[in-house]
Amino acid sequence: MKNTDRLNKIKRMRTWANWCIGIGIVLMYVGYAFFAGYFGSFLKGSILLMTSLLLIGFILMMVATVLFMITGMVSMSAAQVECPTCKKVTKMLGKEDACMFCGQPLSLADEQTPQSNT
Repeated sequence: MKNTDRLNKIKRMRTWANWCIGIGIVLMYVGYAFFAGYFGSFLKGSILLMTSLLLIGFILMMVATVLFMITGMVSMSAAQVECPTCKKVTKMLGKEDACMFCGQPLSLADEQTPQSNT
């Protein structure tokens, strides 16, 4: 398993948003499955359980949407630097971050100038 300490900050936000989408979808399907009786007669027809799981799933999906929106806005204004290891241009948030491609820790020193977005 990949070490998550060396993930790029933008990739980490996208990963959280993807997990929110997956968990939200699973919760909504489980809520409907309990209501329809797919798990036996235990809690079959429970409108309260179905409604609560559907609402929690929906809220997680909306949180994921907001996370993706924030990630996109932050990504547009992030500084672009060239990774010394893999020689690919990557985006950095803050003064210290990791390469999106190889995970190499990077720091934005005062003598380095980020590439322009144009």
